[in-house]
This record gives sequence, C-alpha cells and structure tokens, in this order.
Amino acid sequence: MTPEQRHARPDIRDRHGIALFAALTALVLVSLAAVGLFHLSLADARRSRDGAFTLQAATAADGGALALMRDWNLASWDTLLVGDTLPAQTYPFDSARATVRATRIAPLVWHVVSAGQSGDSSARTLAKRNVNALFRLAVPDVAVDAALTARDSVRLTGTARVVGTDTAAGSWAIGCTAGTSGAALASPDTTRTCDGTCASHSGTRAVGVPPLMEDSTALNPSRYVSFGAESWASLTAHASVVLPAGSVVTPAPVVQGGVCDRSATDNWGDPSALTACWSYSPLVWAQGDLEMRGGSGQGLLLVDGDFRLSQGAQFHGVVITSDDLIGGAGGGRLIGLAMAADTRGGPGDHTTLGDGVQVQLSRCAVEGALRRSARLVPVVRRWWAAIR
Repeated sequence: MTPEQRHARPDIRDRHGIALFAALTALVLVSLAAVGLFHLSLADARRSRDGAFTLQAATAADGGALALMRDWNLASWDTLLVGDTLPAQTYPFDSARATVRATRIAPLVWHVVSAGQSGDSSARTLAKRNVNALFRLAVPDVAVDAALTARDSVRLTGTARVVGTDTAAGSWAIGCTAGTSGAALASPDTTRTCDGTCASHSGTRAVGVPPLMEDSTALNPSRYVSFGAESWASLTAHASVVLPAGSVVTPAPVVQGGVCDRSATDNWGDPSALTACWSYSPLVWAQGDLEMRGGSGQGLLLVDGDFRLSQGAQFHGVVITSDDLIGGAGGGRLIGLAMAADTRGGPGDHTTLGDGVQVQLSRCAVEGALRRSARLVPVVRRWWAAIR
C-alpha cells in the first residue's frame, strides 16, 4: 500500500480511540445521571419522611388537646386559681407524642397549649407542631332558690325536715361561706304540700324564707331536663359513674396509695373532707330507680326514676330525679338542693320524706358539685389555632 493510500484510509486504531472516548463519555454521563437520580430520590424520600413526621406531630398536637378534654374528670384540678398552670401532661400517640399544658385564665375558662413531636432529634428528623385551644367548663345553670323543688305534691311526716337556711358544711366549706337563706320547698301549688298535718298544711318541718314558695316554673317539665346551655342528655353523656335501674348502693371514699381511686363506681368522693377524695365530685347517672342505703357521697346525681335515701345515707351536692325523692327506713341527709320532676304521676306517687330525712340548702355545695363534675368543652367560636 502506498503512502497516499494509507493517508486516504484512516487507521483502525484511530477509530478505536474515538470509540473509547465516546464510551467513556457515555459512562460518565450515565454515572452523573444515576448520581443525580439518586440524590433526587434521596431528597424526595427525606421530604416524604419529614412530611410524615410533620403530619404526625400536628396530629399529636391536636390529639393532646382533645385527650386533656377527654380525661378532665380523672384529675382534681378545680382547686387551681386563675392564672395557675397545671403540671404538664404527656400523651403518647404511636410514633409521636404530645405535651399539654393548661392555664386557668378565668373561673370557667382554660387556655391549653399542646406541643406535638415526632421523629428523632439526634438524627435531625424531629418535627414539632403546637396547637392553642380554649376550653370552658360546661357547668349547668341550676336555680338555687329552694332546698327542694317539686313539680307535684310533697308529703313531710315524722321528723322529716326541709331547711332553706344556707350552710357551707363539709368539704364545700373550704374557700366558701354560707350566703342568704332561701325557701325550704318550692312547688307550683303549695296547697298540695303536707307539712305534717295535711288538713291544715301547717307545721314546722319546712323551715326557710319563706318555708313554702309558690313557683309556677316548677310545673314546667323542661326545668328538670334543661339547664342553660346544658341538658339532661349532654350531662349524662359524660357521667363518671353509670348505674343500672334498681341499683342499691352504699358509696364510700376509695383511696389507693394515698390517691383517690376515681375508677371505683362506689366512690362518690368524700364530703367529710378526711381523705384524698375530698375534692372528687363525680357526675352519677342512675338509669332507673336508685336507693342510697347508707354511705356518703357528693357531686351531681341524675336519677331516671325515684331516689331513695335510707339507713343514714349522706349526699352533698345536687340531686335531680325524673320522678320522686323518697325517705326510706333510717332516713338520710341531703346537703345542697334537690329537684323532683314527678313524671310518674298518680295517687300516692309523689315525693315523701319521713323520719330521719333532712334536705338542707347549701349554695357552696351546689356550686362546688356543678363545677367539679363539669366536663371541658370547646368555646363557641375560634377555639383552636395552630402555631409554629
């Protein structure tokens, strides 16, 4: 082959060099693309993970605020003053958690800050979200003008007494003083009240200012099931103790390890204020007739039927019955107020109090029972706000 022919035909080795360069270039480009895709995938995975942690933290923050509302009756927090803050409560939620602090900003209003966290701070994956919430205590509005209000007739016999003189006896005397006296007994028709001598309606078993008060609103059935913003249904929906119809109970304080055991259905607090249960004031709902045979308790008692006091039973607070209040053998004492709706009207079916029964007005007991047994609910408007 002549030199001219070699110059006319490129050397095969030259073509091999170009192919190698092209292959290396392609390999570098593919590697760069793979690295870029890896970084994009890694960044996307991190964003997804961080987004999941952020969502978990936000959900935990919401859950913490709602958990505090759910568990409100499980702790004694009513003794805190306006401006005081509860000890922090921690609630776990799978891989997240919430730390909740509540400050009393008004007698019935609480400001809650729930801080949710998810992830691991050491791995730089910790997400935090905070929630502000405003709750109020859903305290029923019950008129305190008489020791006993009855929709139908009332019979007082023997040593029974209904007293409108205000008292601050028992645990309710802590931080509270007695106020003005009220009526002993309020009803729509006082001529249907037998104070010992039914023929003359005279006697000394009803003591108050006045002893008997005619109250037309006592005839309205809604007075016994509607209490301002609250109702029988809304109250019973969060009862601390629920009892079946026909129950006979002898409640007493239950203390375990120096702490009041609020899970015991026969623990209705301690009106004597001698144990750790002095501040426990449950909402008790009896789903039918109920007899309190001895024992003691306090709080708000709602009875779907008759409530019978016997064997020296003692109850401090508010009792509202859909039918009658009855004194049984051995009698009993009720400090606060009682309301009897008498829904099962009929001959001889009415409120009857006999020997050893006393009903006495106590505004302190009423206020304390209604407030301490109340649940937390969101305020009406703008109760929730997320904060970074």
